[in-house]
Amino acid sequence: MKNAFASLLIAVLSLFGSNLIAQRVDTIGLHRNSNGKIAFAHVLSTKIENAKSFLRTSLQMGSSDSLILEKETTDGLGMVHQRYQQYYKGVKVENAEYMIHGSADSIETINGDFQIVNLANVIPSVTERQALSYALKYVNAKEYKWQDSSSEKFIKKINNDSNATYYPHGHLVIAKDYLKGGRNILLSWKFSIYSSIPENLQWIYVDANTGQIINATTQMRDVNTPLTAQTRYSGTLTITGGTITGGYDLYEIRNGVEVQTLNAQGSSNLYDARAFTNTNTSFTDGNWTNFAQDQPALDAHWAEEKVLDFWKTVFNRNSLDNNGLTILGYVHFSPDGNSWNDAQWVGGTGYNYMEYGDGDGFYYYPFTSLDITAHEMGHGIDQFTSNFAYLKESGALSEGFSDIWGASIENWAAPSKQTWVIGEDITPDHLGFRSMSNPKQFFQPDTYLGSYWYDQTGCSPVQSNDYCGVHQNSGVLNHWYYLLSEGGCGTNDIGNDFYVHGIGITDAEKIAWRTESQYLTSSADYSAASSASIQAAIDLFGANSIQVHSVTNAWYAVGIGSAQIQPSVSGADYFCSGSSTYSIPELPPGSTVTYSISPSSGLATLSQANNQATLTKTGIGIVTLYANIATGCGTLNVSKNIYVGEAVIAINATATPTCTGSAQAWVLSAVPSSYGSNWNWTVGSLGTNSQIYIYSPYSPNTNVNVTGGGTINLTYADVCGNSLSSGVTVYSTCYSGYGATNFTVAPNPAQNDITVSTTTNSNLTNAKTKSVSSSNLIYGIKITDALGILKKSFEYNSGMRSIKISVAGLNAGTYTLSVFDGQQWQSQTIIIQK
Repeated sequence: MKNAFASLLIAVLSLFGSNLIAQRVDTIGLHRNSNGKIAFAHVLSTKIENAKSFLRTSLQMGSSDSLILEKETTDGLGMVHQRYQQYYKGVKVENAEYMIHGSADSIETINGDFQIVNLANVIPSVTERQALSYALKYVNAKEYKWQDSSSEKFIKKINNDSNATYYPHGHLVIAKDYLKGGRNILLSWKFSIYSSIPENLQWIYVDANTGQIINATTQMRDVNTPLTAQTRYSGTLTITGGTITGGYDLYEIRNGVEVQTLNAQGSSNLYDARAFTNTNTSFTDGNWTNFAQDQPALDAHWAEEKVLDFWKTVFNRNSLDNNGLTILGYVHFSPDGNSWNDAQWVGGTGYNYMEYGDGDGFYYYPFTSLDITAHEMGHGIDQFTSNFAYLKESGALSEGFSDIWGASIENWAAPSKQTWVIGEDITPDHLGFRSMSNPKQFFQPDTYLGSYWYDQTGCSPVQSNDYCGVHQNSGVLNHWYYLLSEGGCGTNDIGNDFYVHGIGITDAEKIAWRTESQYLTSSADYSAASSASIQAAIDLFGANSIQVHSVTNAWYAVGIGSAQIQPSVSGADYFCSGSSTYSIPELPPGSTVTYSISPSSGLATLSQANNQATLTKTGIGIVTLYANIATGCGTLNVSKNIYVGEAVIAINATATPTCTGSAQAWVLSAVPSSYGSNWNWTVGSLGTNSQIYIYSPYSPNTNVNVTGGGTINLTYADVCGNSLSSGVTVYSTCYSGYGATNFTVAPNPAQNDITVSTTTNSNLTNAKTKSVSSSNLIYGIKITDALGILKKSFEYNSGMRSIKISVAGLNAGTYTLSVFDGQQWQSQTIIIQK
């Protein structure tokens, strides 16, 4: 597990009482949901064994609130993940979950959606029976599953339970009133209602005090959405079947998981579904009597195998629920006996399976292609991980992640297909019906709140409006995943120029899986997905990795996030001899780089091959390598300072005295404008009443007793083993003449000119110019910057009481102005403003 948080800022979150919980705040930051509760945060110094008390404090939970641990897992990185369900007065709060992530000892991150509930009591005024009548009146179906005897036999059969039934029973929950705007949280009855005509499986929520319907969400995925494929054009496939009396059928046990593909015979009556059988092992044209009609079943069965293989091989997952869930696929399914342009996942308590339509033969062929099957089974993955609520942004995430698995599995099992087009096999023109590389081709948004975004303002999440655009708005997540995998550049719908380096689909799918399986909750939105995926990338690859940069930039590209991370030059900060190589590791696709250096000669020569630059040493000093990056969307410019050979340019040393009577102390500050850290100190014979305090940012402070007046020599060795010396003169007794407090600088702060003046009756009679050994300059007044580097110097004549000098060429900042009075330098701080 990687925890490279060196670049992250540390903030403190103040909680109730005296509890102070330190929070790491990085590019993800500390996020809060709309009610002010923490939605995502980094945590320091909290033991995971104290998780419940920590959450109670940090979420400011009331006495009626509780969190119940529902699941704890340890992932392949060794991280522990705990998922809690919120309850209020013992009643479950729908879609309100909270998660803790960390090591076996300490919490590292927390995220989720904790709701503020304030109900006087949780005793319903409406009975379960009354609530069911209201729910059925709302659904208003012509027929329900429990009214059909064959359907009732089917559910008893697959559950191996004679008491199993589709007849709905209510559960008391606390839920948002989404059909009335989602602003209120109410006690409600929750029913699972499965209708036959029309075909739909829904959660219906009834206000337990008024009987009004407050929410309705489907348990089927992709209702009325074309998800089709023509895998009969994928060539001859090897599949595994089962032996039966008189032949073979499409049934197998694969890695301990039962897989069966059945024939729904153009009906929704699954109890009467039968096996696809053949008298021999060759299910091919001429060797299988029903080949012309039933060929799509071969594609569905092979696709189901490949989906299971992907999850087992890539993520070591045991079926969709990680617990050996049986895979059932029903081909030739129709909710009304007519041609059906759709496929869907049906998931509920005791029943989980796929239903494939045959298509109309004109616009769509049978819906049994690999990417469609992987998409539908991806909804099963969702059901057993994040379990997204199928409405608005959480529903769009459900659809988007299913497309992500459709693309990833197709790329893994059949890379010659069009990875970034959904449904290309089942449409006669092979254009498909969704594009992850170009969502706008099919009227989906590629930018959050951009063109084609389904406006959810005032939207009631019902089937007629696709539960507030869950398929349409999934284009944003789809395009994020495409850019993360392949890279790209451009300008999005909100005017942001973006550049994304593609990390490849293998790393991208690892990040997507960790995001969905470990971090997201059922009510997650796009903001939560952004934070979670960045954290997932940090977990997997480190905080400053290319993968984290690309995840961040891909979100910026689709309109989420305030800034993107620019490319940088990669290579050594210095080299002593020979050559050193440099490159830009995070290039957007199709980019070319042109390198140049300054100075262009004397220090190094430059050669370039493709996007790589090589510097060869010809001198000693600092060279700047410039990289001009030309993309299909514009130009980027980055640079890097590189120390060539001996890095030392100069040592700028100053000495500042402090006098008390006849004793004096000197603070000697020295800063080399170079790259290195090795210092040697040589002290001459100085007076007995003084002490030298030697300071450098590159070495510990050193105290040196002064035994007489003279010169202190500083020797600095750079990383290449070269050295440079500088000397500073000090005196063994305090000089009683002109002192540091006896001159003024005005104006201070200044912009253009300043005047240096004496403040006593004496003038600068002892002032004279001084030879400075480190630079061989002659001056009597000098201005140095914060690093001690000389910026300006001036001469003046003896007998002057003031002098006007120009500072117009200095940048804004703080500087030190020093005057030499004949024996020593006296200094004051000046401020330059612009």
